[in-house]
Amino acid sequence: MRIAWFRDTTPDTADPLDDTAAIIGELRAAHHIDVILEQNAHDFVWQQYRRPWDLCVYELDSTRSHQFVRAYLLNYPGVLMLRSTGVPHLREPLFASRVVVVSNDGGAELLRRRYPEVQVRYASPCSGPEGSSPQWSGKDDSGADGHSGADLTGPRVRFAVFDERARDGAVVTRALQRARDAGAEFDVIEPDADAHMLSHCDVVIAPGWPPMHHAPNAVLAAMAAGKAVVTTEMEATAEWPAVDPQTWRPRGLGLEEEAPIAVTIDPRDEEHSLMLAIRRLSSDASSREQLGMAAHAWWKAHATPAHAAAVWMRILDEAVRLSPPPLPDDWPSPLATDGTGLARSILAEFGLTSDL
Repeated sequence: MRIAWFRDTTPDTADPLDDTAAIIGELRAAHHIDVILEQNAHDFVWQQYRRPWDLCVYELDSTRSHQFVRAYLLNYPGVLMLRSTGVPHLREPLFASRVVVVSNDGGAELLRRRYPEVQVRYASPCSGPEGSSPQWSGKDDSGADGHSGADLTGPRVRFAVFDERARDGAVVTRALQRARDAGAEFDVIEPDADAHMLSHCDVVIAPGWPPMHHAPNAVLAAMAAGKAVVTTEMEATAEWPAVDPQTWRPRGLGLEEEAPIAVTIDPRDEEHSLMLAIRRLSSDASSREQLGMAAHAWWKAHATPAHAAAVWMRILDEAVRLSPPPLPDDWPSPLATDGTGLARSILAEFGLTSDL
């Protein structure tokens, strides 16, 4: 199958945060996939006319870099990979798609209840290249440090923070300072400071705020690297075996027999709970190691690119045979046209018609 895959950036399989790059890499074993970016999207129309792709896949988020996708999605129905339920005017992309794919089962069920006419499918999230192994940052058996040339000054324990709010003095920054004030010693690695931060850190903090229906990419990438993870308690993490930082006991019911894979923060007590997690993880090597090992094992069992690609193979095979759902009665009229109305009216004045 020939597939046109619309996304905001060139796939980078070396980037652990580029989750769909790994999926595309897996799917290319069975399909020919052309990646369509904003800078080359203008060529899609004439290329589609000359030799149509069998299917289009659209990654759509609420960011500015994804907005170009909308125009093509509305005119060339395909598979919508919905990266956030915070996308403005969400209904239009849903009804313009053959299939809508989300990375959280609860989010999929919510969309099905709200839009029963839309074909919604769940595809498990993934991160990290296939075969990722834990990237320990401590000392090896010979006593040599495993930080691979990173700056070794300061405390050993290193937190990699993936949160834009950390740069403007928001919750994470305050929690880090409160932990230091209470005697905790640690270093903080900013996401842009080191391309190999996952191999240089011990703990990853990725709140994923505001809480969405999908876990942040940084969380899954950290799990693939075998790191202890701190994230927000949300729908996407509700079924995970996790630790409550208030008690350091498993969250939920019936999870006591499963090894926790993350520390999850109640958003109603975010700053205080995050401070408690930082204090504990900065001083408790055993907890860090246990969380990291359990996280990697969970990732290997549930969230590798192969797991996600297997589901996507079934979705693509189904989507190519489907049509978009019927448009609602109140569908905006400008969205129902294909953009050729003016050209057709001019041709009609001369008694001409054309299949545009």
